[in-house]
Amino acid sequence: MANLAIQERGDVVMVTFTQTRILDENTIRTIGSEFANLTLEAAADHKLLLNFAGVDFMSSAMLGQIVRLNKQCKNDKIQLKLCGICPQVLEVFKITKLDKLLDIAADESAALAAFSGAPAKKGWFR
Repeated sequence: MANLAIQERGDVVMVTFTQTRILDENTIRTIGSEFANLTLEAAADHKLLLNFAGVDFMSSAMLGQIVRLNKQCKNDKIQLKLCGICPQVLEVFKITKLDKLLDIAADESAALAAFSGAPAKKGWFR
Protein backbone atom coordinates (compact mmCIF):
# COMPACT_ATOMS: atom_id res chain seq x y z
CA MET A 1 0.00 0.00 0.00
CA ALA A 2 2.01 2.91 -1.30
CA ASN A 3 -0.26 5.68 0.00
CA LEU A 4 -0.59 4.34 3.53
CA ALA A 5 1.91 3.06 6.08
CA ILE A 6 0.31 0.48 8.34
CA GLN A 7 1.57 -0.90 11.63
CA GLU A 8 0.02 -2.55 14.64
CA ARG A 9 0.50 -1.31 18.15
CA GLY A 10 -1.06 -3.77 20.54
CA ASP A 11 -4.66 -4.20 19.44
CA VAL A 12 -4.77 -1.04 17.29
CA VAL A 13 -4.17 -0.96 13.52
CA MET A 14 -2.40 2.37 12.99
CA VAL A 15 -2.33 4.12 9.62
CA THR A 16 -0.21 7.06 8.55
CA PHE A 17 -0.28 8.74 5.17
CA THR A 18 2.82 8.81 2.98
CA GLN A 19 1.91 12.05 1.20
CA THR A 20 1.64 15.56 2.60
CA ARG A 21 -0.92 16.68 0.01
CA ILE A 22 -3.74 14.34 -0.95
CA LEU A 23 -5.24 15.90 -4.07
CA ASP A 24 -4.98 13.58 -7.06
CA GLU A 25 -8.20 11.74 -7.95
CA ASN A 26 -6.39 8.49 -8.73
CA THR A 27 -4.51 8.63 -5.42
CA ILE A 28 -7.74 9.24 -3.53
CA ARG A 29 -9.45 6.36 -5.33
CA THR A 30 -6.50 4.11 -4.42
CA ILE A 31 -6.66 5.25 -0.79
CA GLY A 32 -10.37 4.36 -0.81
CA SER A 33 -9.48 0.83 -1.92
CA GLU A 34 -6.78 0.64 0.73
CA PHE A 35 -9.33 1.79 3.33
CA ALA A 36 -11.59 -1.12 2.31
CA ASN A 37 -8.71 -3.52 3.00
CA LEU A 38 -8.04 -1.80 6.32
CA THR A 39 -11.46 -2.70 7.65
CA LEU A 40 -10.60 -6.33 7.00
CA GLU A 41 -7.30 -5.98 8.88
CA ALA A 42 -8.83 -4.06 11.77
CA ALA A 43 -11.85 -6.34 12.10
CA ALA A 44 -9.93 -8.81 14.24
CA ASP A 45 -8.95 -6.14 16.78
CA HIS A 46 -11.84 -3.71 16.21
CA LYS A 47 -9.64 -0.61 16.54
CA LEU A 48 -8.37 1.59 13.71
CA LEU A 49 -6.40 4.83 14.02
CA LEU A 50 -5.77 7.21 11.11
CA ASN A 51 -2.85 9.52 11.91
CA PHE A 52 -2.81 12.60 9.67
CA ALA A 53 0.48 13.97 11.04
CA GLY A 54 2.37 15.28 8.04
CA VAL A 55 -0.74 15.81 5.88
CA ASP A 56 -1.14 19.52 5.30
CA PHE A 57 -3.83 19.51 2.60
CA MET A 58 -6.46 17.16 1.21
CA SER A 59 -9.26 17.56 -1.30
CA SER A 60 -12.94 17.26 -0.50
CA ALA A 61 -12.95 13.90 -2.32
CA MET A 62 -10.63 12.61 0.40
CA LEU A 63 -13.14 13.73 3.02
CA GLY A 64 -15.68 11.57 1.21
CA GLN A 65 -13.36 8.56 1.53
CA ILE A 66 -13.04 9.20 5.26
CA VAL A 67 -16.82 9.38 5.65
CA ARG A 68 -17.18 6.08 3.74
CA LEU A 69 -14.53 4.48 5.96
CA ASN A 70 -16.35 5.72 9.06
CA LYS A 71 -19.60 4.18 7.82
CA GLN A 72 -17.89 0.86 7.07
CA CYS A 73 -16.25 0.85 10.49
CA LYS A 74 -19.61 1.40 12.17
CA ASN A 75 -21.12 -1.46 10.14
CA ASP A 76 -18.21 -3.75 11.08
CA LYS A 77 -18.16 -2.58 14.73
CA ILE A 78 -14.63 -1.19 14.39
CA GLN A 79 -13.65 1.76 16.57
CA LEU A 80 -12.25 4.48 14.30
CA LYS A 81 -10.25 7.42 15.59
CA LEU A 82 -8.37 10.16 13.76
CA CYS A 83 -5.46 12.18 15.09
CA GLY A 84 -2.69 14.54 14.12
CA ILE A 85 -4.88 16.73 11.92
CA CYS A 86 -3.18 20.06 11.14
CA PRO A 87 -5.11 23.25 11.96
CA GLN A 88 -6.02 24.16 8.37
CA VAL A 89 -7.39 20.68 7.62
CA LEU A 90 -9.13 20.56 11.01
CA GLU A 91 -10.88 23.80 10.08
CA VAL A 92 -12.39 22.03 7.05
CA PHE A 93 -13.55 19.21 9.34
CA LYS A 94 -15.24 21.84 11.54
CA ILE A 95 -16.85 23.72 8.64
CA THR A 96 -18.28 20.48 7.24
CA LYS A 97 -19.29 19.33 10.77
CA LEU A 98 -17.18 16.19 10.35
CA ASP A 99 -15.59 16.97 13.71
CA LYS A 100 -18.99 16.06 15.22
CA LEU A 101 -19.28 12.82 13.21
CA LEU A 102 -15.71 11.56 13.62
CA ASP A 103 -13.76 10.79 16.78
CA ILE A 104 -10.77 13.15 16.55
CA ALA A 105 -7.90 13.27 19.04
CA ALA A 106 -5.13 15.85 19.21
CA ASP A 107 -2.31 13.38 18.72
CA GLU A 108 -1.45 9.70 18.59
CA SER A 109 -0.94 9.29 22.34
CA ALA A 110 -4.32 10.88 23.09
CA ALA A 111 -6.03 8.64 20.53
CA LEU A 112 -4.38 5.50 21.90
CA ALA A 113 -5.35 6.51 25.43
CA ALA A 114 -8.94 7.03 24.27
CA PHE A 115 -9.04 3.50 22.86
CA SER A 116 -8.06 2.13 26.25
CA GLY A 117 -10.42 4.43 28.12
CA ALA A 118 -7.57 6.25 29.85
CA PRO A 119 -7.78 10.03 30.13
CA ALA A 120 -6.04 11.81 27.27
CA LYS A 121 -2.97 13.87 28.19
CA LYS A 122 -3.49 16.73 25.75
CA GLY A 123 -7.28 16.62 25.43
CA TRP A 124 -9.62 16.46 22.48
CA PHE A 125 -10.24 19.03 19.79
CA ARG A 126 -13.93 19.16 20.60
